Amino acid sequence: MENLNLNSNETIIHTTQTLIINGVRHEAVLTSQRLILVESETGQIHEDIPYADIRLAASGINKIREPIITVNFNIPKGEERTLELIFLRSTGNLNLKDIERCLTILKDHDVPVKGKVQPVGSVHRDSGEKGTTDVQAMDETPSRPAVPEWSYTSTSHQIRNPLKEEPKERSILFSITALILVFVVIVGGAVVMGKVLNSNTAPSSQNETGSEVVSNGEPILSPTPTPTPQPEETETTAVSAPEITIPTTGIWVRVSCPGNYSGYIGARGRNIEINSSGTQFYQLSVENTMIEGSIEKLDGSSDTLEVGIYNGGEPVLKTETAKPWGLIDIHIPVGPAIGLGAAVPPPTPVIEATPTPDISLPGITIPTPGVFVRVFYPGNYVGYINSKGRLQDINSSGDQLYQVPIESGMIDGSIEKQDGSGDTMVIEIYKDGTLLSRSDTSRPFGQMDIHYLV
Repeated sequence: MENLNLNSNETIIHTTQTLIINGVRHEAVLTSQRLILVESETGQIHEDIPYADIRLAASGINKIREPIITVNFNIPKGEERTLELIFLRSTGNLNLKDIERCLTILKDHDVPVKGKVQPVGSVHRDSGEKGTTDVQAMDETPSRPAVPEWSYTSTSHQIRNPLKEEPKERSILFSITALILVFVVIVGGAVVMGKVLNSNTAPSSQNETGSEVVSNGEPILSPTPTPTPQPEETETTAVSAPEITIPTTGIWVRVSCPGNYSGYIGARGRNIEINSSGTQFYQLSVENTMIEGSIEKLDGSSDTLEVGIYNGGEPVLKTETAKPWGLIDIHIPVGPAIGLGAAVPPPTPVIEATPTPDISLPGITIPTPGVFVRVFYPGNYVGYINSKGRLQDINSSGDQLYQVPIESGMIDGSIEKQDGSGDTMVIEIYKDGTLLSRSDTSRPFGQMDIHYLV
C-alpha cells in the first residue's frame, strides 16, 4: 500500500483491518480527500473514490449476518455503482469499532451516512432514567427509608405503656410447654433405643457356641448355626463411548448436536447443504481458500451445537453454542490440504435413504461467449445476482438465463423458492458455453446462496 499516489495536501486518516469485497480481501484507506480500496495480496488499488462522488454510506448486516458498509457512488461516466464492504468478525468487536470509525470520518467529510453500529455489551437505558452513565446513577443521594428508625418507636411505647404483664406470663407458659416437650422427646428416644439394643443383643446370644449344664451335671451341646453364604460381589466395568476418529487426509467438517440442525458449508461457491442430527462428517475437496458457512439449531433446547474443521486430522477451528436456536457462522481460511497417509474413515452414521429427485433439465443453447447463470424451477422464485457491484434483481419462474457482465471475478447471490413444495430448484453457472457449477435444493421454501469465482 505504499504507492497510493497521495496529493501534496492529502494525508491518511485511518486504515481498516482486512475486509471482503466480492470475495477478495481488501483494506480500506480513508484519507483527507477520498476513500481508497486496496487489494491485500497484490497491493493494487481496486477503487479510488473521492468523497464528493459518494452518494450514501449505510451500515447494516447482510443475509448471513455479517456487519457491512454499503457505499453508493458515481463513476466518471455518470453511472451509479454500489460496493458492499464486509467487515470480518474479530475478537473484542474490533470490526464494529472499525465500522464506527469509518462512518465518523465519512460524516466529517460531508458524506451522507445512514445507520449506526452499537458494540455488543453496551448498556441500553430507558428514557425515564436519570443520568447517562452508571457512575452518575450511583452518585445520586439515596432517598430516606420509608420505615422510621426503631429507637423512636420502641422508646415511646415503653414509656406510654409501662404496665403489661401478660407477655411475661405467656413467656413462662411457653417455657413450661417447651420443657414438657423436651422431656417427652427424651423419654421416647430412650424407649426406642432400648428396643434397638434388645433386638441387636438377641441374635448374638443365639449365635454363641457353648454348652448348657443340667441338674445331673451332663453338658448338652447347643447346635452350631450354619453360616449364611454371602453373595459374591462382581466388579462392574464402565463401558465408555467409542472415540471418534478424525480423518487424517484432506479437509473435514464435523458437526455434532443431539437435536436437529441445518445450514450449509463450503468454499468457492460449492456449498454442501446440511440438515441432520447427531454427529456428522463432511469432506471439502478444497485448499488454499476461505471456508464459509452457517449452521443453526432447530429447537429451543440448551443442547450444545459443536462445529469443528480439521486439516490432516489437526483442528483448524472449534466452536460451539448452547443457546436456544443458536447459530454458528463460519469464516476461516485454510491452507494446502494435508495428507498423512491413508485416510481413516469416520464412523458412518445410519442415514435413512431418500429417493433422489429427478433434476434433469430440458436442453437449451447457452450463448457464447460470456458468463451466464441459469435458474430452473417450475414455481416462482426471487433473489439477486451481484458481480463487481452490479446487482440484478430476480423475480421469475420456469427456466431463465441471466447474463453476468464480467469476464472473470466473483459472482455472489441468493435465490429462494416461494412455495412449500418439494420440487427441485437448480442453479447452473456457465462460461463460454461450459458448465462450471451446479447446485440444487428440494426443501420447502429452500434458499441457495451463490459464491463462485469465475
